[in-house]
Amino acid sequence: MVRKDKQVDKEDISASGLSPFKSSLYRMLWIASLFSYVGAAMYDVGASWLMTSLAPNPLFVSLITTATTLPILLFALPSGILSDIFDRRSILLITCVYMFTISTALGVLTLVGLTTTTVLLILTFALGAGTTMIRTPIIPTMSGLVSRSEIPNALTLSALASNLGRVIGPTVGGFIVAAFAPWAIFFLNSASFIGMMIVLSRLPRKPNLNNYQQQSSLPPENIIRAIRIQLRYIRYSQAAHVLIVRVGLFTLCSSALLSLLPLLAKHELALDSIGFGLLLGSFGAGAIIGGIVILPRLRKASVESLITASIVLLAIVTLTMGYVRVFDLACVVMGLGGVAYITILSKFYIIGIKSAPKWIGARVLAVYLLVLNGGLVVGSVIWGTVANTFGIPVTLLVASLALAATIIARKPYSSKLLDDLDFTPSDHWSLPPQSSIDPKQDDNRALVTIEYKNIDPKLSHEFERSIHELGRILKSEGWLIGNYSKTHQILVTTSKSE
Repeated sequence: MVRKDKQVDKEDISASGLSPFKSSLYRMLWIASLFSYVGAAMYDVGASWLMTSLAPNPLFVSLITTATTLPILLFALPSGILSDIFDRRSILLITCVYMFTISTALGVLTLVGLTTTTVLLILTFALGAGTTMIRTPIIPTMSGLVSRSEIPNALTLSALASNLGRVIGPTVGGFIVAAFAPWAIFFLNSASFIGMMIVLSRLPRKPNLNNYQQQSSLPPENIIRAIRIQLRYIRYSQAAHVLIVRVGLFTLCSSALLSLLPLLAKHELALDSIGFGLLLGSFGAGAIIGGIVILPRLRKASVESLITASIVLLAIVTLTMGYVRVFDLACVVMGLGGVAYITILSKFYIIGIKSAPKWIGARVLAVYLLVLNGGLVVGSVIWGTVANTFGIPVTLLVASLALAATIIARKPYSSKLLDDLDFTPSDHWSLPPQSSIDPKQDDNRALVTIEYKNIDPKLSHEFERSIHELGRILKSEGWLIGNYSKTHQILVTTSKSE
């Protein structure tokens, strides 16, 4: 009887999307990450409020957002490179110690009254750089703590933690600033990194090879070569193009809703800060329900169909929010928006994981984060400018139509292209034990010549098209391809990771 009850409990957990929490390491790291996301969102409130006291100037206040966002645009790609080359656990630990130090120093300086506008902007930029260094390796690290079948649920929960932090952080931060002062926010942000350091110290130094990067018989990459490989893969990989184009279009158009929500709440709905917080809370509640309850029940649905349906739903939500004036109805609509938003983000995470082999996976995820955050920044500026001219309702109408129009991209950049991809490394290409490779040399290469014989002349054009497509795929993996119709010379650089 007890065994049956335990079996039912496990089935309930799996069906609700909480199956990754069965791993104690994943559960602890997820909770620590959630507190870190909340701390980061609280910091934005505290820093912005402090700046209004130091320099009550709209330009200086807006520079806080710039100092937080700019590091993502500058350091997202380097963070992916470092995450692929070096041990991710060590990177996360070092970065958490660094951010704990910066946030504590800012708290002390603010408490004793020594924080100036320059100091605040510099330390905010420094914390933004640390946040960027955490976001890239944390995703594959958490995914590596669960089984392969649980990765979709793990990615959904990771996206859920990030969105919960954005919803909870500002609300809690506002209360703390009102009760104490911004320095209290900075110390609490420091405390959030202590939990991260404790959990990360418990992770195994040598990760499970089934879930993490596979061992390679090839020499490790250096940073310069890793940059070249990253650029080459993004240039030639059609899977990476699917991720970049779809994420870029989505975030550029969807940014209108959340970026204009404060003005919408204050001027159109005549709400105070509490009402605005409830709107954000409704969006977060929808994300929770969507991630934990709805998505696990739609596991048999294809990624493309879920993305398309969610984009349509979010477009309707964006349009409706421009014209609804009843607060209760607005909360319901924002809840539906949260369901759509978490669905889209979680599926984009899955596309990001599937669009690259593990040896370059963090670098591709770094490009994903760069496009996602860059689109939010650019989109917010565009929609803010449009709203100044035409008003919020018209702007949200245009944004909803633009968002719905992004569905057109599903044909040339369909996620179905990733369904048949298998990046599992083959032992056939491992170096033999007697091979001697000097990692410091750049000319460790092998020439492989493939000759195709007995090709039907009637199929020559089809053959050439297939060969060019094969060449594009191999170039994305770092192979140098000779341009021949019936003979291919493939120069293989043995400095690749896989």
